[in-house]
Amino acid sequence: MDAEKVWRWNVNDVWLTYSSMFREIFLANNASNSIDRYHHLTACFLFGGCSLECFLNENFRSYAKKTSMSEDEKMKMQRRMVLRDKIETWPEKICGIRLEPQSIKTVLEFWDFRHNLVHRKRDDHSLYKELDDVSPDQFLDSLQNIFIQFYVGLDQSFPYWLQGWNFVGLNNDPAHPCLLNNQQFRYSLRNMGFDVPAADIARAEVWESVNMKGIVAFRRLQSDYYAKSPEIEKKTGIFRNAPRLCKRWWDRDFIMASIKA
Repeated sequence: MDAEKVWRWNVNDVWLTYSSMFREIFLANNASNSIDRYHHLTACFLFGGCSLECFLNENFRSYAKKTSMSEDEKMKMQRRMVLRDKIETWPEKICGIRLEPQSIKTVLEFWDFRHNLVHRKRDDHSLYKELDDVSPDQFLDSLQNIFIQFYVGLDQSFPYWLQGWNFVGLNNDPAHPCLLNNQQFRYSLRNMGFDVPAADIARAEVWESVNMKGIVAFRRLQSDYYAKSPEIEKKTGIFRNAPRLCKRWWDRDFIMASIKA
């Protein structure tokens, strides 16, 4: 069965769908008219729902590899269990934690809203009133909360892209997004002028434990680093073609203009 599988570099379901959701939230919040906003809000909830289920399934597969479960059983579990059951039962099974009840309640309310966007059955325009009133930032916050609780249970640092950042610069295209690791993220923060250890492994582990583990660390990273960082990392030194950390990683015109600046 493995011979039939397809693998690609620079592809990860959770990263791609989560990043797409973040992009759509930004575009929805900055839309110039209601039609554009409805478009980006709908896309945000579609991508966000995908990222949540991808995240749960990915962690379940990692857990299942350590069991005697067959490939067929793993696939059936992923396909047949509804999201509510996954989010309520899998965290304890996978990493020994129970998600906060309020976190589950909030994310499932948004999941139901997403379902209404996908399966439209109303004979009026009340759904657009709900789109007018919905907060995509609250949706983002609810997903971040779920992901971070999971990473805590797994005793892992959360990935840099959970803040919305991404790297750009791949295959001689300075605007091509690419997936890198937290070590490269630390190097980029240092290049932006922050006092962050990168090469010193011992100090870097301490820094990550303080700034990239748990919800308090996540908020600290938002306020002390993300909020104070430039829109894009400058090209520096001999590594001028290296990928650069960027907030507006989807904006090709902005990225290309930054090269000339």
